[in-house]
Amino acid sequence: DLREIKETQVSVTISQEGALYLQGRQVPDAAAVEWGIAGLLKDKPGEKERTVLFKCDAAINREIFEPVLDAIARGGGLIAAIGDKTVEAIEPPETGVPHD
Repeated sequence: DLREIKETQVSVTISQEGALYLQGRQVPDAAAVEWGIAGLLKDKPGEKERTVLFKCDAAINREIFEPVLDAIARGGGLIAAIGDKTVEAIEPPETGVPHD
């Protein structure tokens, strides 16, 4: 599901090269993201205040981005991923097996 995000206080980005950024500043690893998120959200009780905007280049594989998503969650963040709703869904390859 896609929905518009009005405003967030915290952002995490993984660049096309795999560099990791928290609030626009490069950080070394997912552990730094977790600690940073925990610190930024420590006094934020509401869902809207704990929303973390996550942006990741499509070329980044899951071994890189999944630990970052886990770190955001462990730090208390609620993840809102940026997506492009103009991108067409990729259909699975034909397997010869009927499906609904």
